[in-house]
Amino acid sequence: MLLKKDKKNYGLKKSWYIFGSDIPITNSRLRDRKNQLCKKAELKQIRIHDFRHSCASLLINNGANITIVAKYLGHTKIDETLNTYSHMFKNKLNDVVNTINKLT
Repeated sequence: MLLKKDKKNYGLKKSWYIFGSDIPITNSRLRDRKNQLCKKAELKQIRIHDFRHSCASLLINNGANITIVAKYLGHTKIDETLNTYSHMFKNKLNDVVNTINKLT
């Protein structure tokens, strides 16, 4: 992603990319590096996109506001986030039931 002239650049050069300094990192280079690190750490290979899913899941499981998670992921509608991560809320439903039971 190339920085635009009208945005604050926080001291970065206008021709710098978020990843890779002055030239972008290619998808294959990023994937190859991930694969090397997974192999070295003896971890299961996962897709780059799975990191995004893991991040969102961790945020939700640790009580992050779903509206904020949706914005963080770049979802235009919260429904997209809720539909994708609804399985994460099953544990939260148990928490609600337990809270109600404690009130009675």
